[in-house]
Amino acid sequence: MQPKLAYFPSCDLKPKFEGKSLLPLLRITTISGFKPEDFKVLNGRYSSLSCYGEVKLAYCIVQSIPYLKNRRFGAWSQTRTVRDMHADPLVLNECIELPLPYSSLYDYSGICFILCSTFTDDSGVHNQILAGCHLSLYNSKKIFRCSIYELEMHLLYDHNLRSFDDALKHVLENNISGKPKDLPELNHLLKVTRKHLRGELFDSLLDQKTQSVVVPRIEELKRDSGRIFLGVKFEFSRSYPSLYLPVIFERPTITPKEDHWPEKWNPVDEMYFKMTRNIRTVDVDRERAPNKETWDKLKAIIEQGYGEVLSEQEGDLVWKFRFFLANKFPETSIPKFLQSVRWEYPEQVSQAVQLLLAWPPVSPESVLELLTRSFTHAVCRKFAVSRLANATDEDINLYLYQLVQALRYENHEEIMTWCEASSESVDGEHDDEQRQIFLNEATYDQSTGILLQKGKRSLLESDSIPWKTDLASFLIQRAQSNFELANYFYWFLKLETHEGTPSAPEIKAMFEHVLKRFMTVLERGSETQQIWRADLLNQTKFVKKLHAMLRSVQADSSKRVRKIEILRSLLRTDGASLLRFPRPLPFPMNPNFLIASIDANSATLFKSTTQPALLSLVSPEKHVYRVIFKIGDDLRQDQLVLQMIRLMDVVLKKEMFDLQLTPYNVLAASCRHGFIQFVEGVPLASTKQEGSILTFLQRRAPSPKDPLGIQKRVLDTYIRSCAGYCVITYLLGVGDRHMENIMLTPEGQLFHIDFSFILGNDPKPMAPEVRLTKAMVEAMGGPKTQMFYDFWKICVTAFLSLRRHANLFLTLLSLVHDAGIHDIARDPIKACDFVKERFSLDQTDEKAVNRFASRLTDSVKAIVPEVMERIHTVMQYMRN
Repeated sequence: MQPKLAYFPSCDLKPKFEGKSLLPLLRITTISGFKPEDFKVLNGRYSSLSCYGEVKLAYCIVQSIPYLKNRRFGAWSQTRTVRDMHADPLVLNECIELPLPYSSLYDYSGICFILCSTFTDDSGVHNQILAGCHLSLYNSKKIFRCSIYELEMHLLYDHNLRSFDDALKHVLENNISGKPKDLPELNHLLKVTRKHLRGELFDSLLDQKTQSVVVPRIEELKRDSGRIFLGVKFEFSRSYPSLYLPVIFERPTITPKEDHWPEKWNPVDEMYFKMTRNIRTVDVDRERAPNKETWDKLKAIIEQGYGEVLSEQEGDLVWKFRFFLANKFPETSIPKFLQSVRWEYPEQVSQAVQLLLAWPPVSPESVLELLTRSFTHAVCRKFAVSRLANATDEDINLYLYQLVQALRYENHEEIMTWCEASSESVDGEHDDEQRQIFLNEATYDQSTGILLQKGKRSLLESDSIPWKTDLASFLIQRAQSNFELANYFYWFLKLETHEGTPSAPEIKAMFEHVLKRFMTVLERGSETQQIWRADLLNQTKFVKKLHAMLRSVQADSSKRVRKIEILRSLLRTDGASLLRFPRPLPFPMNPNFLIASIDANSATLFKSTTQPALLSLVSPEKHVYRVIFKIGDDLRQDQLVLQMIRLMDVVLKKEMFDLQLTPYNVLAASCRHGFIQFVEGVPLASTKQEGSILTFLQRRAPSPKDPLGIQKRVLDTYIRSCAGYCVITYLLGVGDRHMENIMLTPEGQLFHIDFSFILGNDPKPMAPEVRLTKAMVEAMGGPKTQMFYDFWKICVTAFLSLRRHANLFLTLLSLVHDAGIHDIARDPIKACDFVKERFSLDQTDEKAVNRFASRLTDSVKAIVPEVMERIHTVMQYMRN
């Protein structure tokens, strides 16, 4: 009998098994041998501001094929920053899931690690590439790596590499492997240790005696070498970390699959579509109405969540009843209809365009999905832009960040070669006229069913598409007519052109071109637009000067109190130069507020690692706008979360449901600094000094006549805001919730700050999915009162209201997949799946509410969060 060898073929390992993740897992353990002083010499000169910022580790998947061009696969991701840079080793202990399953990783796939920090010069703060290496994911025997590795990080700081992609190119072209060289004893010990951990060797008595000295010997060899080592551990998956069965690379056998839409031309398919989707069937299709069985199928299709791909049978069904869906369900059916179109067949494109020209009016939200990466055809994207032309400036402003990100998926060649003289809109107020002209000039070729225009080319070419305005031109047109839009459009583009933004060079070049086009339009525009352009340029100067000032304060080695004195002194002496402009400056984060001066006496620094500054901006009318200027943190994730909260607030208010939310403003000026609006409030941890949250509210808003001795309006505000943030933080998976980052105002508004962990990522073990403490419930009178019952009803109502708009939130998240936002860039697909799971889109309303209610109940009963809260309080006390 032949013995059976147990292993996993890589092609059979899909992303999930029975609901559990099977993505490869890497545990980044330590960085040893790193000394910041070794990187203080920059360009032959010693600089104290070199290797000044916190150390972080960037990584990406690469495809390295011999004799062919190496390339990065996916976006760069980063681990959390290392706070204590002077420890040896630096302890990270962070788990990262690779963005691709085993079945999508080939024997030439690898992972590149780049160790980096920041340095400061006269032009600002820049990434400083320190060291790096590359390691193939499969070994020479085509077995996926498993167990512990000590990777040698080769020095890169003297090669003048300014970006991660430059470092990646250098590492791959020079074959800088992570395997330690010229250290045979270290390599041997590591190899034997891995075999022991995988159970490949039997432990003898001698092994048991020597294992206790192996680890110290490995550390000694690493230390004596004087090199930097990165400790990583390859584990099977997050759900099965201790599974040591080997994963062997195997290519899948190609078998015919049902519901597969072939990418290549198929003569059978072409004949089928000519027979079933030609112009002669249009009149019949227009009169079709589904029976009950067919309607149930159609309903299931249009109710599918975002990102679901239609099968071939579903596509045929949607196409057959396209007129019925357009008339009855124009908003929900439009993405499904465009998915059903086979864009490689001209006659279908012609019929699709004709139907889109007559498509009933739809809301701007319903066409945002057409701007995602799933819809690449110009007809889809320009039709979406034509319908966005009907949106108000408030709507555009609400989705502007995602619309800027959608430029990544536009036709870059068209953007780069666009002539401004030809960018006059044919949409908007002239849209109906343009449609009629197009239809009047159009004729049908009865033999092919292709819609033709007299004297013009076919619809296969972009010049014959009836909608002429691309997304970039549309955004420029709208921004040049509204300064608030112009302000945010400018700063969102500036953010994408920043050198620290993890985008490919061609993407940055596209954003730079759009920014240049926009500024040129303002320069050649009216006198008002020229003033706007000057204001935007002055904003950039203001932020740059303010950044340099705060950076100099941070570089001082004094204690916090002394740094505050230095900051105030600089604002008194140099504050006027920050705002030396012909007119008061619109503040970038809130362009409706004009800055005349900065109050030096009230400036201060917060007690935290990065010590952000609290500044009071003063308007010409002496109004004060307080902001936090933060250096050293990426605020793009906070900016995204606050935008989602603001959108949820708008959605709920449209349904006459005000939850008293506090969507304060955040603006990331770069990947390393930005502004946060300061809202007066105290952390819930501080309310313990007065006894409880209930006592705090009783003292701020006393009313002996009302329940609990609190003014009815204030108590209602507290209950509503508490319910709102319970629902929102649950849906977005906000982590690291403790009493220091949940705030409360004297008016009863509860709100959350610091969104460094979202989408289920949480540094605390066994964190509850909803952060609702006993103290919060007691402030409502306890779990058996009418107030708590009202709180419960508000939570359920808000959850169901937001659940009806789940596709909108999923679309907005998908549009920022490639923006490099930390908790999304780790695994964009997983990020959307997480939100789908929180909305429970595969369940009925009743089951979804029951699931949410059980999580809400579990949070009140949770014991571990209370223990973690006490630990956090002690750590906060020691830090202060």
